[in-house]
Amino acid sequence: MARRELTREQVMRRARVIQGLNRTYFKWKFRLSGPRLGVERFLDTEAGRVRTLWYDCEGQEPKPLVCDLHGGGFMLMSADVDEPFCREFVAKVGCRVISIDYAKAPQHPYPAAVDQTYAVVKHLVDHASEYGIDSSRLAIVGHSAGGNLAAVTSLRSIKEGGFGFRCQILDYPVLDLATSPFDKPSPKGSVPPWMATLFDRAYVTDLAEARNPYVSPVYASLEDVRGLPPALIIVAGRDSLRDEGVTYARMLSEAGVETELHEFPDQPHGFTYKASPATEEALRLMGDFLRKHLA
Repeated sequence: MARRELTREQVMRRARVIQGLNRTYFKWKFRLSGPRLGVERFLDTEAGRVRTLWYDCEGQEPKPLVCDLHGGGFMLMSADVDEPFCREFVAKVGCRVISIDYAKAPQHPYPAAVDQTYAVVKHLVDHASEYGIDSSRLAIVGHSAGGNLAAVTSLRSIKEGGFGFRCQILDYPVLDLATSPFDKPSPKGSVPPWMATLFDRAYVTDLAEARNPYVSPVYASLEDVRGLPPALIIVAGRDSLRDEGVTYARMLSEAGVETELHEFPDQPHGFTYKASPATEEALRLMGDFLRKHLA
């Protein structure tokens, strides 16, 4: 029996409920966790005004820049949740870090988040001397849905120019929105297929766009990915997204892109957002990779 597609009205209604619960949860979590270190700044870009959080961005001495993109299925969470990553990168890499609070679906579906992410990076490069950024040493890091945006921004940068990354880090990224979540593996610890479907339908309103490489990077050609910056791809064994991460890593390697693939077989989706030995190891891998390419 064919699965019934969600109407746009159903997507909007369900998304509003989940977004409300998500906001309430993080409101109390941030209140209990104490003061945040990220400095809030709103940037006026070609894609509109975008909220960002800045870490170790005082002074004019040019330093490498890491652009960070949080997860949340394109419709949940905010840049604030990535503070532990950002603080770790500052401490271990000696760089500036800017976390981008891109527009959320379903209120702002594709390509809003893609356009805002690209526009923010371009704005930072265009104003590098003002912000104390060494524009020749840029990296981009993304987690889950943010991993999708990091991969897409890297693809777009080699097609459109204007800036280039020294490296990219994709942490259990979403890379295939064309395949139904019900047709992907669903091990314990993965996002439930019904919720993953809601995320996908909230983000992509026209299913014909799902195979666009700027939506689903696994559908890029080898020619599209040739010339991409070195990539570190982290996948979790208990994650429905594991296979597409492995597929993308293989694509990059076949195209001659320096690629490191690290699998954490016993970990669920989103594991790096929780303190654990596996998270410590993943953060070590990220820090080493950034130091190697931003030195």
